[in-house]
Amino acid sequence: MIKVLLVEVSAAAGEQLLQRLSVLSTGWSMRCVVGEAAAFAALEEATFDAVITELAGPGFDGVTLLRKVRDFWPATARFVLSASSSTQLLMKALPVAHQILCRPFDPLHLQGIVFRACALSSRLYSSGVQEALGSIRSLPAVPRLYQLLSQELDSGRATPKSVATIIEQDMSMTARLLQLVNSAFFGLSRRITDIREAVTYLGFDPIRNLVASSEMFRAMSKLAAPTGFSLDAVQQHSQRVGTIAAGLLADRELSRTAYCAGMLHDIGRVVLAVSMPEAFSRASEFARLQGIPLHEAEQQVFACTHAEIGAHLLVMWGLPPALIEAVAFHHSPAALGDAQFGIAGAIHVADAIEHGRSEGLSASRLEPALARIDVDWFMRSGEFASLSGWVAGLDGVDSAAA
Repeated sequence: MIKVLLVEVSAAAGEQLLQRLSVLSTGWSMRCVVGEAAAFAALEEATFDAVITELAGPGFDGVTLLRKVRDFWPATARFVLSASSSTQLLMKALPVAHQILCRPFDPLHLQGIVFRACALSSRLYSSGVQEALGSIRSLPAVPRLYQLLSQELDSGRATPKSVATIIEQDMSMTARLLQLVNSAFFGLSRRITDIREAVTYLGFDPIRNLVASSEMFRAMSKLAAPTGFSLDAVQQHSQRVGTIAAGLLADRELSRTAYCAGMLHDIGRVVLAVSMPEAFSRASEFARLQGIPLHEAEQQVFACTHAEIGAHLLVMWGLPPALIEAVAFHHSPAALGDAQFGIAGAIHVADAIEHGRSEGLSASRLEPALARIDVDWFMRSGEFASLSGWVAGLDGVDSAAA
């Protein structure tokens, strides 16, 4: 049973909201309070899986409420449900809300979104993840460049020029972004040599995600890795998975998010390798001896996998929920509670395809990929029949990821 705290600006608004949500009875319990003080009191006396709040009203500040929920009850999913059309207010809420929904709304759609967010929170704050995180001396801190970029993007005043000015402070990041935007993946008909033009073409969110990916790998490269572990190999694998996953989704925005999620899907593997080298080596050896995927061996050794650890790092860095969700569930998209072939599903299949390529995967021999795919979920998604065509179309994926 998912427990949800509704926070409204008045008793009348609360009654209306409860009436609107009364159709949601299965697996869902609700309590409605008025104002921030009542919300904090409710959170202190009971555990809630999610908080859904109005954004603003007379003497009411939903952003401040969600900020405190994030700081004191981090496992609680946070949502804004608002009729406000203020761009400034909405921009302030973005860094502290898992999702912002506008009124009027579809109750079933809202419930689905909350269920997915709660599934993510449950995974990220499991006892296994928390124990593993407690054994890690420190996770890579947010670098200054990414921090400046996030502050600018969250301010509501960002322009391609202001974003480019921040990126150009770092020559290696400038070169990396230009390399990415001119790669075969983006399929441009001409070469882009100016960062401001790259920002304009890609958009703010992909820029933020790409900078985060580059900065995370750069931060991890400064730490010592165990013998036999190759950061370059992980990064190259991640780039190929990102490119494959992006090609599996027709929607342009989903495709770009999938590319970034693929770039980051194994970052937790790097964290475990450099932070807990002895235990990670045991997991790697166990996977080799048992002939099982590494994440299954990690579950035995750590009581969690690199997917949850990586997603936790992305939460700390403030990356978008869709990207965090894809990283957390890339081994088990069915755990999201539906059969939709979205970003997490694309990463799941792309990862299986990329691993399978070293085992003789072909359009007529799909077993190396199917061994790593949740086939029941894949069939429910409606995309199972597409797999052989996807595999057959992989020519040139290495150059696209370069």
